[in-house]
Amino acid sequence: MLDSYAKKTSTREKILAATRHLMSEKGVQATTLADISQAAGISQGTLFYYYKSKDDLIYDIVEQHFSQLTDSIIASIPRRSSSGKVTLLRGTLEKLIKDQDTSRMNMYLLQEAMAGNSEIKDRFMVKYQTWREMIARQVSCLFAINDPEDLAGLGAVILAIIDGLTIQYLLDNQSFDFKKAAGIMSGMLENISSPAKETP
Repeated sequence: MLDSYAKKTSTREKILAATRHLMSEKGVQATTLADISQAAGISQGTLFYYYKSKDDLIYDIVEQHFSQLTDSIIASIPRRSSSGKVTLLRGTLEKLIKDQDTSRMNMYLLQEAMAGNSEIKDRFMVKYQTWREMIARQVSCLFAINDPEDLAGLGAVILAIIDGLTIQYLLDNQSFDFKKAAGIMSGMLENISSPAKETP
């Protein structure tokens, strides 16, 4: 029974790895189930045993993709560090953006969510909401911003900045300066955490 479980897990992981690779190269729409079964080294019948449809497979990819991105964010922000805020932000941006396969996958899944696949859109938005909340918590810790309204808005804005920077990096990674981007973001957040006092 244990061998059967291990084999099942192994085959499923093989399918997901092949799917991620193909979709990050070709996009979601251009990747077929036949492509996936061939890349995973299994028959289409075996693929259908694990996943009844391409959408079922995409749902697992969305879950896996965001879990890995979340782990990357958490891993890039140490609990205790003498590093400056710019260094921490830069490390987080690099962790999220530099892996081009992951960045392309993120863009392709976002495109699929916007193209009318309501189930993927719903799953995507749940994950985005989780991301926004996590980003807000990290900003609160790092920059001592505690106003709930500011934090909610900042989570959304920072996520939008990350998405935009991801697109720029995919288009031209040679001219991309992570240190400068992190410095600008840090300056914006510092201004929010220490607003200039209004003169009477």
